[in-house]
Amino acid sequence: MDRERERMDRDRGRGRGERITPAQLLGKVRNLKARNTEDKYDVPGWDQAWDELKAMPLTEDSRAAYEELVSAFPTKADVWCKYAELELGAANMPALKAIFQRCLMQVPSLELWALYIKFIRRSNKSKGPEGAVEVRNALNFTLEVTGQDINSGPFWQDCITHLQSAKPGSPEFAALFPQAMAGQEDQARIAAVRKVYQAAVCVPHSHLEGLWRDYQRFENEGPNKQFAKKVLDEWTPKYQSAKAVYRERQKRTKHLSLALWPLPPGKGGLLQESQAALWREYLAYERSNPQGLEATTLQQRVSLAFDQALICFLHFPEFWLDYADWHASCGRADAAAATLSKAQVALPQCLQLRLLAADLHERTGNPQQAVAIYEGLAQNLEQQQAVTRGTLAAAEAGPLLPMTPEQGELVWSQYMLLLRRVENEFHSRKLFLRARKWQQGLAAGDYSCWRLYADAAMLEWRRGRDAGAARNIFEKGLEDPRLFREPQFVLAYLDMLTGLGDLDNARALLARVLADEVNTRSVMLWQRYLAFEGMAGDLAAVLEVERQAVAALAGEEVELLRAALPLVRRDYNLLRAPQELRRILSLPAGPSDASAPASSSGRGGVAGGPGANIRPPAEYTSTGGVGAPSEPQLREVAPQVYLFNKSLPPPEMVEGIVPDVDQVLDVLLALDLSPAAVMQACLDLESGKTLAQGEPAGQEPYGRSEPGGPPYGYGYGSPGRDGYPPPPYGDGPGGPGPMDEYAKRRYANDDDDDGYDDGYGGGRDLYHQRLRRRMDG
Repeated sequence: MDRERERMDRDRGRGRGERITPAQLLGKVRNLKARNTEDKYDVPGWDQAWDELKAMPLTEDSRAAYEELVSAFPTKADVWCKYAELELGAANMPALKAIFQRCLMQVPSLELWALYIKFIRRSNKSKGPEGAVEVRNALNFTLEVTGQDINSGPFWQDCITHLQSAKPGSPEFAALFPQAMAGQEDQARIAAVRKVYQAAVCVPHSHLEGLWRDYQRFENEGPNKQFAKKVLDEWTPKYQSAKAVYRERQKRTKHLSLALWPLPPGKGGLLQESQAALWREYLAYERSNPQGLEATTLQQRVSLAFDQALICFLHFPEFWLDYADWHASCGRADAAAATLSKAQVALPQCLQLRLLAADLHERTGNPQQAVAIYEGLAQNLEQQQAVTRGTLAAAEAGPLLPMTPEQGELVWSQYMLLLRRVENEFHSRKLFLRARKWQQGLAAGDYSCWRLYADAAMLEWRRGRDAGAARNIFEKGLEDPRLFREPQFVLAYLDMLTGLGDLDNARALLARVLADEVNTRSVMLWQRYLAFEGMAGDLAAVLEVERQAVAALAGEEVELLRAALPLVRRDYNLLRAPQELRRILSLPAGPSDASAPASSSGRGGVAGGPGANIRPPAEYTSTGGVGAPSEPQLREVAPQVYLFNKSLPPPEMVEGIVPDVDQVLDVLLALDLSPAAVMQACLDLESGKTLAQGEPAGQEPYGRSEPGGPPYGYGYGSPGRDGYPPPPYGDGPGGPGPMDEYAKRRYANDDDDDGYDDGYGGGRDLYHQRLRRRMDG
């Protein structure tokens, strides 16, 4: 309620013309960032802060707010784009260069790379031949990174235009084509341009058809017609293959977005999950290599797809793991290791990433590096414990990775197994002594880490064939009161003894443990005692254990044991599930059978897992009978409208004009609120698409984040052009400058209404307008 009141107060303040200052916004952003460290992501708060920030001019306070924002979300593409645009507008080239050095390689957004091209052009505008080479190198670098993107057409076209713009005999021409011999300047340029054309027409991108026609014209206008025909015949199948893949690629990228906040799983709502599913499908499609690309080109395309997916899903371990696994499956161990290293920086708390990095090093013949990773984790555990106990100053320990006892137990166990594989039993046993010292130093209320002893004992027994050493480890564990009263540890010891056939010591173990006052109340131990006697003893021994168990237990524990007795007697090896055994014995289903699947979900005992407490829509819209809402329902409304109405603040919280409720309901009831329609609207907003054709004159498309331009985001869609302003760059009708040959061809016969321009795929598509505006210097 306080948050709602603050929002309404803020909105009322805006209505009076009051605006938040950059200094106030900076404080707000810092508060939001501090909440992030507590795992309390306030997405509406970040949305509002970003809306306010991008409407502000660049000042020291707003620049500090940008820095806070990108430090909290280092892959938020539209924030980097706006930040770079403001620095570019202020002609602050050193700051702009620093921005590109920080974000360009980890945020492969085409809009950001377009701004990079503009920055290079402006920086080298007056440098003559040297500047022309710098621009060419920047374009080549951009194509190397982003040239496989479906919207990379403008970059390919600019590279070709740049090579064709230099006049033969000029210093710029000599710098661009240093290999050209006297009298053969044209041949050198033709060869360079041909190479770019041939690479461009093999990429399934939006400008493919237009570039193919340009390439045909380029070859046919050459001096050798027969050579032109031969070359075109050779490259036509490759173009046709790219064209076919483009259609399928366009379908799969239509709703992908790069505008989502890079939040951890579950923090970004329904749209986050739907986008994650779309990106997974797209990544699987690209990995399938539908175009039959050679290894190098396929690596560029799939790597770009993964890097773009990580813009929004930086905190999703599965994307990083799939990325590294794909590299490893292709034999690129170094690339896989580099990917996992980046993942560890992005997700320092994800233990699986570190363990997989060690597995990768071991698999690729570098076991010492794997040992180094585990040793680093082990030292981290020891130093963390020392800091907690006060025996080591935090300043001396340096930055530590916080780890739970459960994580520490897993690290020690895996480390022992690694040493047994790559070293010998001496190093593994020495490490166990070290791990045992760490385990004994845990606080009394912490998890006991009983699996550390069980894993070490099983390693000795199963891998080392040393049953004596395994017994010693279990016995050492029983000296710890916490492990002695841990039923699962006792049962692990029991399993080893029965596996060895040492039934006398197994029976003695059970008798010793169940003599303890705490253990005697464990239904689990009594059940296993019954099963053991049923397998190793006789019926009289089973009945005696039953008598002892009933005498030792009380209340609900006795009832649980009595319910299990008929089943234990008929399956002493515990090979059948309780519900299965009840069915075989023609017994009614027990109360524990139905709850077993829910209790095994591993989610803190919440039956049914996440979302189980959410009621179906029918319960919200029932019109009578048992369970109907207590408040009267005067009109039949969709479940979404009912929930929306219930979430509104009470009438006394609203100031000003109160709307007509019936009119509001009429508007809401006229909307298509089906799940598919709602999802599509969310995807359109996030991906930067605007309203369909037919907008009233002067009406701003929804979701627009800058005056006169489309919203930030990938914006793969191609909206209709009615009512759109002329392109804001200099190569279209109404532009600020004369059109070049490329622009004339794009608009010469532009009388269709398909949202494209003669095969150049998006001459007036708002996303491509934005790219072109940011590229042109």
